[in-house]
Amino acid sequence: MQFSDLIKKLKAYEKKPDFPLIKRAYAFAEKAHEGQRRATGEAYIEHPLHVACILADLKLDDVTIAAALLHDVVEDTEFTQKDITNEFGKEIAQIVEGMTKIKTLKNLSREDYHAETIRKVILASVKDIRIILIKLADRLHNMRTISVFREEKRQRIASDALEVYAPIAHKLGIASIKWEMEDLAFEQLHPDIYVDINKKIQQSHKEREKEIAKIKRLLQEELQGTKISCDISGRPKHIYSIYRKMYKKNKSFEEIYDLSALRIITDTVRHCYELLGIIHNIWTPIPKEFDDYIATPKSNMYQSLHTVVIGPMNKPVEIQIRTEEMHEIAEQGIAAHWKYKGHGSDNEFDQKLKWMIEVNELQKDSEDAKEFLKMLHIDFFEDEIFTFTPKGKVIELPKGAGILDFAYGVHSDLGDKCIAAKVNGLFVPLRATLRNGDRVEIITAKNQHPSRDWLKIVKTSKAASKIKRYITLTQKVPVQSFKKEEEIKKELEAWIIDVDSMSKPEILLSKCCRPTPGDKIIGFSRSIGKVNIHRNDCSAVKRRVADRKKVTVRWVDSIGRTVEIKVDAENRTGLFAEILNTLIAQSTSIKHAHAKAMGDQFVECSFEMETAGLEHLQDLIKRLRRISGVRHVFIGNMSS
Repeated sequence: MQFSDLIKKLKAYEKKPDFPLIKRAYAFAEKAHEGQRRATGEAYIEHPLHVACILADLKLDDVTIAAALLHDVVEDTEFTQKDITNEFGKEIAQIVEGMTKIKTLKNLSREDYHAETIRKVILASVKDIRIILIKLADRLHNMRTISVFREEKRQRIASDALEVYAPIAHKLGIASIKWEMEDLAFEQLHPDIYVDINKKIQQSHKEREKEIAKIKRLLQEELQGTKISCDISGRPKHIYSIYRKMYKKNKSFEEIYDLSALRIITDTVRHCYELLGIIHNIWTPIPKEFDDYIATPKSNMYQSLHTVVIGPMNKPVEIQIRTEEMHEIAEQGIAAHWKYKGHGSDNEFDQKLKWMIEVNELQKDSEDAKEFLKMLHIDFFEDEIFTFTPKGKVIELPKGAGILDFAYGVHSDLGDKCIAAKVNGLFVPLRATLRNGDRVEIITAKNQHPSRDWLKIVKTSKAASKIKRYITLTQKVPVQSFKKEEEIKKELEAWIIDVDSMSKPEILLSKCCRPTPGDKIIGFSRSIGKVNIHRNDCSAVKRRVADRKKVTVRWVDSIGRTVEIKVDAENRTGLFAEILNTLIAQSTSIKHAHAKAMGDQFVECSFEMETAGLEHLQDLIKRLRRISGVRHVFIGNMSS
């Protein structure tokens, strides 16, 4: 790599590049690193030069390029931060300072050191995003030259690249760095699988090229006479992405859709959708394999239309359609955003970097480095789903996220006060998992607060961080009086079993078959005033017929698959919401819910729900009685 190569790259996209600044930075770095050599044997200056060229490929500004050339000077030479400030000014000096590594401490584990390094870089990048861009370019060049190290070090560097730096590149939307870093790391970590997939790609190359050429020809013929201009090309294949799809979807190499893939770049959003319609008219689209990332962009600014059709050779073909601007943003992410929106801060730009602040907050609340890195991995690497607020705002979450993750994703206060939710118009429990496209309405209460139990069901780092912070600050456990479980069990059994010829018998549900409401049951008189209840198909029934008196028993009519529970309580703010939350928190499917005032002081709340069985009802009664102000609980017309 020559310095002239960097100059050529700058001339290709900068109208008026600051060549004097770039030349001074290169000369300064070359002098500072004089005599130093990398493990590859080349002069050390080759490394910052390559890093600067990687960033030039992203079309970054002169200051970033100069800082990239200087990024290791303070860390690895005798020059100081003050020297950089005096020579190049405060802006470049601050970027270089953000890149300076933390001095290794003897009592710091590798996980702690790694976590602290990431935290430091992200914290600095919140102030200036160019710091993390240089860090990514630095790591990418290290991966390109990794072969000179011993295997243990190669594995460690590759793991860091795959688990931390590639996901950060993805979060910033820089696909060009993400893809290359993933493939280089995958080659080191799983060389046999890498070679196998790469060999299969090469073997099927000619066949795919023929198919792509045929699709291009047919599509171009179809477009004749239209005013739609577009560029059609095959999409590059990335080995690691193919491996992940094979692994996650449990499919063979040949079954992966994007092995045969086209990318269509056109001039306007309107033409993107028109092209989609034309393609679907020519070839049959595969159901559930269409994604509109133009109407709903990903959090890393990615926009494109994705569809999979049965191509001319009767095989699935993935097609991506986007504009030129969308394509540059897909490849360059946050860097391309600067090109189109300007280098200054704006609300849209700040919103794209909001995750960095959240990650930094997560690190503060994490108990140890391993936990921090684990949560970081979940936020960055899990598949994404798109959910919506009632007003249509998009909330992007990792796959497997739930109600609380959504609430905290909208706003911290909404998460703290969340007591219930409606998904697509229906009440759901807090532990419910959201799906792509769900519209979520969060229900809150003023006196609600985070619970330690919430940590068991949240997935995102932001939600976990906010819950832990609340628990740390306020360790308040309300003390409430309630009956012991056995008394409730006996009462409930008496409510739901009707026994002919006996007045208020003691009901004993057998443990051998555990009958629940709705089961066909049979009763046996055990002694005076006591009745054992079994399911009709219980194996113990045949043995009991001979030595026990059979009695007629049945479930009360109001107890079956659907149950109505009524709660009589003192009227207070938030009561109805608290009762509702108690019910749905126990995976109760509620059909109807309403409340009516009983004078000025009391209220009766009614809930029609699906019962999951006797134990479920017992648990609900117990929990409802714990609620402050509750006087009585009713099932149907029978009181507890």
